[in-house]
Amino acid sequence: MNDRTTGFLKQAYREYYFRAQDSIELPEDVGSREFGYFPFGGGMVRHLSFRSKGDALAEILRQSPSSVYCSNARYEFPARPMDEKGWLGAELIFDIDATDIPTSCKKGHDLWYCEKCHASGKLPRPAKCAKCGGPAVEYHGVCEECLDAAKDHAVRVVGFLADDFGVAPEAIRVYFSGNRGYHLHVFDARFDPLDQQARAEISDYMRGSTLPPSQTIAATLRRKMPAGPQGAGWTRRVTSYVAEHNQNYGGTLQRLVSEAVASQRAMVDASVTTDIHRVFRLAGTLHGDTGMAKARVKAVAQFDPQEAPVVLSSRPVKVQVSFYPRFRLRHTDFGPFRSETVELPTFAAVSILTRGLGEVA
Repeated sequence: MNDRTTGFLKQAYREYYFRAQDSIELPEDVGSREFGYFPFGGGMVRHLSFRSKGDALAEILRQSPSSVYCSNARYEFPARPMDEKGWLGAELIFDIDATDIPTSCKKGHDLWYCEKCHASGKLPRPAKCAKCGGPAVEYHGVCEECLDAAKDHAVRVVGFLADDFGVAPEAIRVYFSGNRGYHLHVFDARFDPLDQQARAEISDYMRGSTLPPSQTIAATLRRKMPAGPQGAGWTRRVTSYVAEHNQNYGGTLQRLVSEAVASQRAMVDASVTTDIHRVFRLAGTLHGDTGMAKARVKAVAQFDPQEAPVVLSSRPVKVQVSFYPRFRLRHTDFGPFRSETVELPTFAAVSILTRGLGEVA
């Protein structure tokens, strides 16, 4: 990324932060949180702390960085090294990423490309480019199908939290991540003291990975064959599904049980949920790879991830693109591009520039 491109990106982000300061969601207990950021063209700066929301916001405006992060944990001394911070607890957070959800659309928009000659092809990614021997890198795109799948899994997490863990609806905040998925923040003090093992158990429960083998569940159901939902939690979920689908089902009971689990599990990223020292993208700030905002989702069903988080300007800019597949923002298709100069609205150009696949012409 050359200096001209870096300057353009920083200015585009700065313009957003100056006009959208009220959209940045800083925690009430800001003084106990660790902050960090990625400057354009630089490595991550971590272990920062601020006395007030005003101080934190002033630093964001001053730096106008590529990405801004805040810990879900609270610390006695957030600016110290990790083993000296004094952990006080952490909010429970879940991450849903469309990349982790199996959808048929990925065959069309997930690919590899060569960083040297910009050749590309379908996955799996080769060890190196067959054309020039250069490094091959994976590219994961998005479309309505996989974004809808991510939304569906976010809704499933909300269901688990409310129905199985008794979390009040107002204690669950859903955010679009700014890229390919959703973050769900849980503001329920019961979860704050939980260690990594306890959080792993919750994550595994939502993924359905702690259930007995489907043949065991099927054998139990075969002996009882309930007429309707039985029990609570996963038992109720599975028996409800079986009762609804069993009458005209042509497969085995074991397969039906497997379908019951697959249709209701939530593909949360376990590594995110269990990390009690992680820093998360600050709500209302921009994603460093897309220029889209981590946006609060108040009505999940009506939320449009290709419109609402697109917050940068439409001002045109000429970009010399090395390589970029077709993509869609604000319900407009762009690309594909390969070794050409094109004029794009800023919100679309940023997606290319931040990934190092083009420069400002």
